[in-house]
Amino acid sequence: MKKFLYFIFLLSISSSLAFSSPIIVVKVSGKAFVRNITDQQWIKCYPGQTLDENYTIKTEEKSKVELLLFDGTKIVISEKSEIVLSKITPQEKVIQQKSGKTRFKVSKLQKGAKFETITPTAVMSVRGTEFSVLVRDDLSTEVKVFEGIVNVRTLAGETIDLSGNEKIDILPNLPLPEIKKFEEQDFEETKSIIKEEMKDVLVPEVQMDMTKEQVQRAAAEEVKLAEYQQGKSLIDVWGNRVRIEEYIVRKNLQPNQFKMVVLNERENRFDYFIWLATFNKELPTDLTLATKWLSWKEGATLPEYYLKESYSGASNTIDKVEWKLAGSVVQENSIYKYQQNLVSYKINNIEKINLIPETMTVSYPKGDKFSAYTYSIVFKDNTWAKESYYWIDDNGIVQSRKDFVSNGLLNYNQELVFEASEFEGRTIDLVVEPKIFVDAGIIKK
Repeated sequence: MKKFLYFIFLLSISSSLAFSSPIIVVKVSGKAFVRNITDQQWIKCYPGQTLDENYTIKTEEKSKVELLLFDGTKIVISEKSEIVLSKITPQEKVIQQKSGKTRFKVSKLQKGAKFETITPTAVMSVRGTEFSVLVRDDLSTEVKVFEGIVNVRTLAGETIDLSGNEKIDILPNLPLPEIKKFEEQDFEETKSIIKEEMKDVLVPEVQMDMTKEQVQRAAAEEVKLAEYQQGKSLIDVWGNRVRIEEYIVRKNLQPNQFKMVVLNERENRFDYFIWLATFNKELPTDLTLATKWLSWKEGATLPEYYLKESYSGASNTIDKVEWKLAGSVVQENSIYKYQQNLVSYKINNIEKINLIPETMTVSYPKGDKFSAYTYSIVFKDNTWAKESYYWIDDNGIVQSRKDFVSNGLLNYNQELVFEASEFEGRTIDLVVEPKIFVDAGIIKK
């Protein structure tokens, strides 16, 4: 199929915005929905989504949502919960919790700033701490403080401060009860929180199903181990400026593997690509001694290296396309031949390999059959997908075959755009500079 790359980008958000400041949906598991106060229709909540004040978020059973505010504050909404982002500015953050359980890890506030959580029975005020709030069906409120100090105020005006490892249950229309110390189940919850936070501290490799923030963190570590690295800014085929970062890494992988990563950053989107290549045996120190065999098709002697498996994935952090090929060498009479078979093709985790028809259509969106073409396919379940390829210069101009041959591969870039019925109008749009392929011996000039 395709061989592309990718590197990362996280949209930076200034905390000096004069009015409301945006919130990023970092993780979603299960079913969750959001709606704006101006639009009563619930829409699906997804990683990478940008929210603002006056948004409501609700989760269904066995579901969870993690939000990241511009100042680093983290909000984790548990199952069967509903909260309202009533006010989100650098100086004031007010969260209304209507039902369920939410955990807050509040970054240290600026002087004069405040962070409040409001439930039907109490108001919690903090300056930088970690705590959870549970609103039960009877509208009672449970507050647990894992770290720092939380001021709890009832609707009648009574106040009390909770410190770390303390909790309180506030009942509607009743005086404040005594503070309780954490019990065994509360300490188990604390351990679970620490374990979950450690997953974010431990830097994984760049892979599918990651948020922009996770990709950024992982790529920043991986690129330190890169054997080949390339990056530049250019204009894509649509006239948008894109920053490309590409690298190839082998450390922390199996001895017979290498991985290529491409990250694309635009003003309002983030796309990335992974290619994990698995060879028939351990790779040499000089990677080009193995990659030079990638163009081998057949011969009288066995190739020294060949791809046993090729996994690729492309994502915009919301949607993804993944495909896997299996390779082998077969002997026909006295000739050895290399063959590859597509064994998996997934769109948003839905396997399509057995739904691929015998034929697909090809169109030419920019008129030039060499440098701009689209493959369209209608699967047997009546869903569809498109892959569009463009050879462009650094100004986003589609090149003719004559110009391409005359000027050479390294003067151009390839852009790949994925579309699918499952994407709901979104696209995955990746631009790659071929120099890194040439440097690594994957393709020849």
